Amino acid sequence: MAERSGASNILESALAWVKQLPSTLSTDVAVDVGRKRVRLSHARVEALSRQLLAQSKALELISWASGPAVYDVRLSVKGWKLRVETTPQRLELSGGNYKLWLSTPGKVELDQSGAAMSLLVGVLRAGAGQAALRPLAEKLLPPNIQWDGKVLKVEGQLPKGGAVPARLFESSSLELSAEHSPEGLWLTAEAWPGLMDLLQAVVGTDLPRKAPGT
Repeated sequence: MAERSGASNILESALAWVKQLPSTLSTDVAVDVGRKRVRLSHARVEALSRQLLAQSKALELISWASGPAVYDVRLSVKGWKLRVETTPQRLELSGGNYKLWLSTPGKVELDQSGAAMSLLVGVLRAGAGQAALRPLAEKLLPPNIQWDGKVLKVEGQLPKGGAVPARLFESSSLELSAEHSPEGLWLTAEAWPGLMDLLQAVVGTDLPRKAPGT
């Protein structure tokens, strides 16, 4: 009961904070106290993703498009250009590290080029659809990225600086499940410590630590 009350207090604090944000920022975050979740705009998700991927030497983000159900992302991986329709499913931040699970319900394909298509044809002879790309993914993707045909798992160290620096989650942790919607990405915290730190970091404005009257 105390944990449930604490979660509600945190979200009520966040809701009060959102109402005081400048109009330029208030569209980036919304709070649903009843369902214990917060929503980041697709623009904010893109900005955070670009910053995180900029730290990666193995991946280069070529383009990003936000859709009502998925993000249409084009990446360069070891010189190969990939197109992935994906959306976050789960995020864990702990010990200065992150683990991110991305569902891939849509397209996962090599961008068309002569060399890429020749290799793809060879892979497809051994199977069909996304499952046939799994052996290729194992060769292309760096060790910290895995794909089982349905979910991409990405893990690594949080950057020392930027919107979500490692220091925020060196001694605290945060576990989030995600739900894509036309308006943005809804995040539900499964373990509450660190939620206020994350919101403050991604929007860049101080948050109250307690709800009024608590």
